[in-house]
Amino acid sequence: DEYIDFLRNITPDNMDVMHERMKQHNVGFVGQYDCPVFDGIFPFCQIFTGGSLDGAARLIDGSADVAINWSGGLHHAKSDEASGFCYINDIVLAILELLKYYPRVLYVDIDVHHGDGVQDAF
Repeated sequence: DEYIDFLRNITPDNMDVMHERMKQHNVGFVGQYDCPVFDGIFPFCQIFTGGSLDGAARLIDGSADVAINWSGGLHHAKSDEASGFCYINDIVLAILELLKYYPRVLYVDIDVHHGDGVQDAF
């Protein structure tokens, strides 16, 4: 996917040549966008998303009754755009994994504001 490729390749050192893609994906300079570029952005996304996917896998295989990813919950990200300091919507990916095995999934967002990225996905 183009957005994942963008996150994999963007760094503070190459922002000047990726300006158009940064605007397209709502990622950019601190103070200009709410989703800044920083060193290690892609590994950061892999870690928190992996935690949610691992939680879903443990629920599916029965090795857990409850799964909590304290580093996850980035509920504003869209499929091709960062938003609200959220780069990848780990919640949506975990729900999609759970829906492969369960007919319905209940998602309760306990944050103090709207999880628009999750809503938009479903």
